[in-house]
Amino acid sequence: MQQTLWGSEHPADPRKDLVSDHRHWKDVLWNCWHLDKDLYGLLHGIRCGGAQLVLTQSSYRLMPGEWSESEWEDIRQRLEPVRDKLVQKFKLTRFGTVTKEKVLEEVFGG
Repeated sequence: MQQTLWGSEHPADPRKDLVSDHRHWKDVLWNCWHLDKDLYGLLHGIRCGGAQLVLTQSSYRLMPGEWSESEWEDIRQRLEPVRDKLVQKFKLTRFGTVTKEKVLEEVFGG
């Protein structure tokens, strides 16, 4: 078992059945679990409903997946206040997942 920053096991991707982007979700959720629990909670719920991640050149794009058009519009409105944090976590995740050392030295320059 991998040690986490808060000493507990990280919850896995809740939709392992959606294999095309499972690895991306695993990494994004891992980073959010360690760096921003509120954002983690939002993304975990969105993923439970079937949202998908598409890899871009420098980040990820969040797609509705199994959510209806009206549901997705509601989700987008809920994410708007945390958009900058979300983009930051997506870009960070393109470089990899955080560890205690990476958080201290690479992410925050400590």
